[in-house]
Amino acid sequence: MDSKIKFRWVAGMALLFGFHCATMAGVLLGGTRVVFGEKDREGSISMKNTGTSPYIVQAWSDAGEGRNKTPFVVTPPLSRLDPGRENILRIMRGPVGALPTDRESVFWLNVKEIPEKSPDENVLQVAVRSRIKLFYRPSDLPGKVAEAKDRLQWAVASNDKGEAVLKVANPTPYHVSLTTLSINGGQQEIDAEMAAPFGEQAYLLTAVKSAQEIEVTFSTINDYGGVTDKEKVRVPVADKPVAVKAESAAESGGK
Repeated sequence: MDSKIKFRWVAGMALLFGFHCATMAGVLLGGTRVVFGEKDREGSISMKNTGTSPYIVQAWSDAGEGRNKTPFVVTPPLSRLDPGRENILRIMRGPVGALPTDRESVFWLNVKEIPEKSPDENVLQVAVRSRIKLFYRPSDLPGKVAEAKDRLQWAVASNDKGEAVLKVANPTPYHVSLTTLSINGGQQEIDAEMAAPFGEQAYLLTAVKSAQEIEVTFSTINDYGGVTDKEKVRVPVADKPVAVKAESAAESGGK
C-alpha cells in the first residue's frame, strides 16, 4: 500500500556495544500524499509532534533518491517542533520547466525528525525520515482521476522463459496507486507498484504454471489517502493488456 514510509537507521547492532536505543515517538504528517494542481499557488500539509520531546524537523522535496532537483520549495526547511505542537509545511512551486503537460508528474516530500541530544550516556538516538508522494497535476487533463482505476488494462502472458506474467497497463494521464493484488482468491499476493501514466508493468505469477485466465482482486489509494473498495477482474490470456470491466468484490462474495 501507499502509506507513510519511514526510513530508520538500524539500531540493533548497537546493542552489541552496550547502547540503549532511544524510543522515537515520531512526527506525524497529516496525510500520505500532496496533490499540487497547475493553478495552485501553494500546497500544504500539517505535521504534529505526538511525543514528549522536541524535534528539529528538516523538510525538502526530491524527484527520487539521488535526484534533488525539483520545481518545489518546502518551507520552513528547518524548524523546531515542541511536544504536542503542530505546524504547517508549505510547498511552493517555482518554474516547472520541461514537466509534461499531458500527464501527472510525481515527486517526493521528505520530512526528517531529529531528536535533541540526550543528556544520558550510552544512548543511540535515531533520526526518522517520512517520505510521501507529491503529485503535480496539469490542468485540463482528460477524464477524472477517480475513474482512472476503471480504465486499467489487464492481461496474462508468457515471458521469454515461458513463465506466466500479469501485465497491467494504465492508459490514463493519472497515476494509479495500487495496493496488494490478490491472485485467485489469495493463492498469490503481489505487492504492486504505482501504475504510471501511459505505462505498463509486469508481475511474475507463481499461482499458475502457465499463462491462463486468472482472477485479480485489487484496490487503489485515492487523492485523500483513502483505500477504495475492493474490486475483482477476470484477466484473460493476451499478448497485450486489454480493457476488462471490474466488479465489486463484496458483491461477488469477496471480503
